[in-house]
Amino acid sequence: MAKRLFLIALLATAFAACKSSKSSGSDKESSMSDDGSRTTAAMVGRDDIETALMRLGIEGRILRIDLNETEWKSGQVKVAQAHLLSNLMLLESGGAKPRIFALNRAGLQPRWISELAEPTAFPAAETPDAVLLTSAHHVSALEAATGRRSMRFMGGALDGTRRPTLKLPFTPTGSAVGQIDTLYLPTLGAADSNKNLESFSLVNGMRGWGYSASGMIRAAPVVAGDVGDPKLYFVTRSGLLTCIDAKNYGQRPAGPRWEELLEAGVEHGFFVTQDTPARAGAVYVVDREGMVYCLNRVTGVRRWVSATGEAAQSGPQVFGNLCVLRMGSGLLAFDKDNVVYKIEVVHGPDAGASTLVVSSGSVTVGSGAQANFRLGDTSVADAHLTLEVQGEVLAAACGGDATMVVDGNEMNRTSLYNGAEVSIGRSVIRITDAGSVPLWKGLDFDRVIGRVGNKLVVAKGSVLSVVEAATGELITGGIAIPGARLIPTNLTDGNLFVIGGDAVVYALFAR
Repeated sequence: MAKRLFLIALLATAFAACKSSKSSGSDKESSMSDDGSRTTAAMVGRDDIETALMRLGIEGRILRIDLNETEWKSGQVKVAQAHLLSNLMLLESGGAKPRIFALNRAGLQPRWISELAEPTAFPAAETPDAVLLTSAHHVSALEAATGRRSMRFMGGALDGTRRPTLKLPFTPTGSAVGQIDTLYLPTLGAADSNKNLESFSLVNGMRGWGYSASGMIRAAPVVAGDVGDPKLYFVTRSGLLTCIDAKNYGQRPAGPRWEELLEAGVEHGFFVTQDTPARAGAVYVVDREGMVYCLNRVTGVRRWVSATGEAAQSGPQVFGNLCVLRMGSGLLAFDKDNVVYKIEVVHGPDAGASTLVVSSGSVTVGSGAQANFRLGDTSVADAHLTLEVQGEVLAAACGGDATMVVDGNEMNRTSLYNGAEVSIGRSVIRITDAGSVPLWKGLDFDRVIGRVGNKLVVAKGSVLSVVEAATGELITGGIAIPGARLIPTNLTDGNLFVIGGDAVVYALFAR
């Protein structure tokens, strides 16, 4: 009954927040921000955190929900940790036996409440049907739809009843991850086993096969690939990156699908992207010496490697087409495919000007109205040249009445490669393959919070700024979020989340 009353009250709170957001939109006041840019803030019904979020200059609506506008069982809720999953936001209270409050991240609607045996020690993970929460001594597998324990006893007098939280016979070193019926956990080993990767059934909690990796696994493993043929990826402190079949707990994998020994050991997490119709996903990892690797997810073949020359402070994360890391000098970003061409004017009215064309992108150069990179007077009205990355090749095509000259040959379209020079009108441009070179680096921020269109929202403590994704140039800077305690990183869409006060959740849903 207490849970039902809690959910009804929270739904009412969420409805009120939505209603407030809509009703306050008509009362606005235009003002000048500290950097001189014009901002618009809704003055009625907005608190300090909402007003600060609006100053970021990102169009959208803001919702908020306060978990403490009602009580559940006893005491007030104070959020200690937040876990942002694909469809849910899990808010973990403090205390020896914390509660988990699940909200729908698409609208902050309350979903369910559950209780843990002890606080989590690692970030939450998810399978198609369950969420996995790992503490120092337990793994909780909860149904994503209901929050109930997902494991059940099989056979005997307790057949079909739900199992208690899974108590571990070893010490975990990272988050549990899983596929549809099995979870995998990195460990320090146990008295009865020297395995440092263990499997358990997500159906009945039975312990399955284990795997002896070449060294300690500090980073959480990753499950990726088609649901019918999932793969399990893990990397050791000695630098051995391994891919094995993510087999059911009762079916030991035959051996590695592939292994790749990096130049040095790995201390931070890694990132795996999904496959697309045109290309297999990739594994992004950085070693102890600052070497950044991109490997084919299916084959393990290195697609590109870049030596940064400095120690990494975090593992790679991918936001759209950007692979971002925090190095000793600040944030650094690569094009995730590292197919980058530099276009530089070497002769003509705009000599010295340059721009970049990145994977799946295009740039139009010329003198016409549609040109987004000027070449001064090309002597032909509305002359332009479109440069587009197709796969790993730079394709060039003339528009209007223009033609280009490449290696003495006049043509309308061609493929261009490193070192090619192209004449169009009275200008000459040079093509340079800039792959494996960072798009930008040295940004003095702690991390990226999320990506909204062509903008990155970055944080230094609880102060947020907005930078241009392609160049790293500052757009909006130094927006302090007063009272913010947790600002989760969003890797999946363009929305921003902030937890303030004891348990007030804010969401900026970008348009």
